[in-house]
Amino acid sequence: MARLGIVGFPNTGKTSLFNALTGLGAPTAPHPFSTTEPNVGVAKVPDPMLEEAARVEGSKKIVHATLDLLDLPAMAKPGHGGGLAGAYLGRLREMEALIVVLRAFEDPSCPADESGTDPVAQAEELTLELAAADHEVFARRAPRIAKEATADPAKKAAAEAIADAAEWLSGGVPLRDRDWSEAERDAFRDLAPITLAPVVWVVNVAEDEPRPEELVEAVKAVVSSGDSVVALSVKIEEEGSRLEPEERAELFEALGLGEGALATVVRAAYGALGLLTFYTLGPKEAHAWTVRRGATAPEAAGKIHSDMERGFIRAEIAPIGEVVAAGGWDAAKRANLVRVEGRDYVMAEGDVMVVRFSV
Repeated sequence: MARLGIVGFPNTGKTSLFNALTGLGAPTAPHPFSTTEPNVGVAKVPDPMLEEAARVEGSKKIVHATLDLLDLPAMAKPGHGGGLAGAYLGRLREMEALIVVLRAFEDPSCPADESGTDPVAQAEELTLELAAADHEVFARRAPRIAKEATADPAKKAAAEAIADAAEWLSGGVPLRDRDWSEAERDAFRDLAPITLAPVVWVVNVAEDEPRPEELVEAVKAVVSSGDSVVALSVKIEEEGSRLEPEERAELFEALGLGEGALATVVRAAYGALGLLTFYTLGPKEAHAWTVRRGATAPEAAGKIHSDMERGFIRAEIAPIGEVVAAGGWDAAKRANLVRVEGRDYVMAEGDVMVVRFSV
């Protein structure tokens, strides 16, 4: 389960996005800093193929993949109190990726004094704020580890990496804008840098915004090249999250919102984190699992149960689309659609897997 932290300036709609993604009802208000404590929730990853596979298998239970979401209190703009409190920065450092909400709408009932409505300016300011937070940590650590390295030469490479990163961050540039070696990343691990985490930027637009694509491209031009940027009308998405699935789909179709915020953000987050989905199917349960791209079959088996990774022998694999088209796993085997793979097999998006193991 991936962990994502939601951040942004006041009145940008980040708690509304949290509600839209989780289906919860965390309080929102048309005044700054209405979120005073973190909101924690789980977003169920939409997966029509999983539900269809469960239908053909006759599965009694469906288990969707999920994302853990943490909605933090708003960051004050520079000169307005400055950034996040230390305790909340600590929580943010625990996250695997960030969702940053940018305001791009006008609403007289929801003042924009603390955020503005220029998403590009907000993206630039937030980038500097988060880089400054990392710089403080690295600059504080650099002299200490340099001193330690004089007594322990084994720490010399780590000391150089941390000093280099501190210098890099002093320019207000995120760590993810540079290719760091595995050894350097290992040196950073205990410092849990925020700016090394992947970011999904959500441009919160008005329902009638005529050119959301232009806003997305403008933000892309000022953020890290590997970041994802999407545009959403968060207010409508939050309202839609309170509806039954069929009504929600009708609303999104009528408004031209496509598949909705959850699917959009999940796809962006999976891309940013380098994740893919694989499945296990059976009459008792149809289950979606998440694993990093490039993971081998034993690693994926370990997501199901550690014994499966430790005692892995082989895996039976078939794409979920072919399994559904065939009418289920047993039918797919009879049609010779299932293949046997060994320890070196690299998992693909949509694989259905049966693990053979012995412990």
